[in-house]
Amino acid sequence: MKLLKEVKEVGAIEIMPVELVEFSSAGRLLLIGSTEQINTLTPELTGLQVFAVSQPPVSIEGYLGKFTVELAGETITVDLVLDLLEQTTLTTKVLPLGYFAPSGDEALASIVADLPDLVGDFDKPRYFDYKASRCAHSNRQVKGCSQCVDACPAEAITSKNFSISINPSLCQGCGSCAAVCPSGAMTYVLPSLDVSINRLRMMMKTYFELETKPPQLIIHDLEHGQMMIDELSSQLPEHCISFSIEEIGALSMPFWLSALAYGVSSITVLDAGSHADHDWLELQQEITKTNQLLTGLSYADNTVNWCATDQGEQVITHLSSAATMQPIQPAEFGGVDDKRRMITIALGHLHKHAPEPIEVLALSNDAAFGEIKIDTQSCTLCMSCVSVCPVGAVLDGGDKPQLNFIEDLCVQCGMCETACPENSISLVSQYVFDREQTRKVKRLHEEPIFHCISCNKGFATQKMIDTMITKLSDHPMFQGDALDRLKMCEDCRVKAIFKDTP
Repeated sequence: MKLLKEVKEVGAIEIMPVELVEFSSAGRLLLIGSTEQINTLTPELTGLQVFAVSQPPVSIEGYLGKFTVELAGETITVDLVLDLLEQTTLTTKVLPLGYFAPSGDEALASIVADLPDLVGDFDKPRYFDYKASRCAHSNRQVKGCSQCVDACPAEAITSKNFSISINPSLCQGCGSCAAVCPSGAMTYVLPSLDVSINRLRMMMKTYFELETKPPQLIIHDLEHGQMMIDELSSQLPEHCISFSIEEIGALSMPFWLSALAYGVSSITVLDAGSHADHDWLELQQEITKTNQLLTGLSYADNTVNWCATDQGEQVITHLSSAATMQPIQPAEFGGVDDKRRMITIALGHLHKHAPEPIEVLALSNDAAFGEIKIDTQSCTLCMSCVSVCPVGAVLDGGDKPQLNFIEDLCVQCGMCETACPENSISLVSQYVFDREQTRKVKRLHEEPIFHCISCNKGFATQKMIDTMITKLSDHPMFQGDALDRLKMCEDCRVKAIFKDTP
C-alpha cells in the first residue's frame, strides 16, 4: 500500500481560512411533547431554562440561539427546540441547528445528554459564496433559474422580491446549491473548486510517477466516509485512490470531468450515511448529466457512479464491478475557481481523446448549455429578451435592428423565452465542442429599419410597425391620422398630437 500512502500524503487537505457564522445560546429550551414526556424529561434537562408545551406551535422559525416560536396567544424566543411530536412543527429535510426531533428512545437519550452542552457561543464555517451579478434567477421581474432554491434541503435559500436570499445560519454546507447552479454564481468555499482540482492534479501526478495503470477514484466525506476508507485501506486495490472532502456535495461535474481528464479511469461518489437526512438527489442527477456528456463521446457508460452504503464489503464489490474508461493522455491544466470554465476545459481534453468525437451533442432539457432558436416570422425585435438575459448571451445590434447570441455564455435559464411577448423563442439544450465557434457572436435575426414618415429618422423595425398597425387598426383611438402617428418617431408623434389638438 506504499503507492496509496504516497498519493494520499500529496493530497492531504490544506486548511483554508473561511468566514465564520456565529451562534449564541443562553439555554432557553422549548420542549414540545405529551404531558407524560414533559414530566419525565424536564428533571433531566439540568442547566436549561425549559418552556414546555403539549400543543403544536403555530410556527417556528430560526436556528440555534434565535428561534421565534408562535404559540396560541403569544410569541416567545428560545435558543433550542426539542420536538417530540409525531408530526414535527418543522419538516425540512435538514433541520436547523438547535432543533431536535429524535426518532426512538436511544436517539432521544443521546440528545437529552448533549443539550446542556449547547449553552454558550459557537461558530461554524460559512460554506458558500454567492455572486449575485452572475445569478440567472431573475431580471426585471422575470423569473428564470431556481435550482438552488429547489435543491437546498435546509431551506436556507429563498426567493424574495425576485432576488435570491441566503441565510448562512440555516446553511449546513451540503453543497447541493453549488452543484446545480448553472452559472457558477453559487460556489462552495470549503475548499474552493480550484483548490480541490489542483489538489487532485498533484495526487494524479504523483500516482503516474509510480504507476502506469489508470486509477479508480473514490470520493468520500470526512465523517463516516473517512472512517470506512481507513478501515478498508488494506483491502482497496492498488489502483484505487481516495479523495476526502468536507461534504461529497462540494464536488460535482467540473471536478469529475477534470479528474477523468487527469487520467482517472472511473469515479465513485461514496455516500457512507454521514447524514441520514440527505437524499443527495440533486448530486445523483448531476452524475446522470455528466455521464450523458461522456457517453456522447463514446466513453464507457456510468464512468461516474454513485455508491450509497455503510458496509465496507459493498464498497469493495462496487469498485470491482465499476465501469472504467479507456486510458487517455493525462491533462496538465490547472484548476480555476470557475465552474463553467472548468467544465469546458476538461471537456475539451476529453473530446480531443474521445473514441468517437462529435461536434454537437444533444442534451436533456435541464442542461445548462445550449442555444436559443428564433421564429423570425413572429419576432419583432422588441429586445425584451436582451433586456432580461442575466449573462449577456442575448445581444442587440447597437444601432442596427439585430438580435445576436453568444452560445458560450448561455445557461438555459429560460428568461428570454418567458419575456418574449410573441412567443418567438425556444431553448435548445446541447453542447458544442468547438469552443471557438460558441464564443463567436451569432446573428439570430435582423430586420430592415422603418423610417419615420415625417422626418425620415430610423426608429423601429418594419415588422414592429406592421404588427402594431394590425393590432390597433380596429381600435377607435387609432383611426385616420391617429393610425399614421404610429409610423412616426417619438418626437414627431408628440408634434402631430399638438398640431391635431384644437
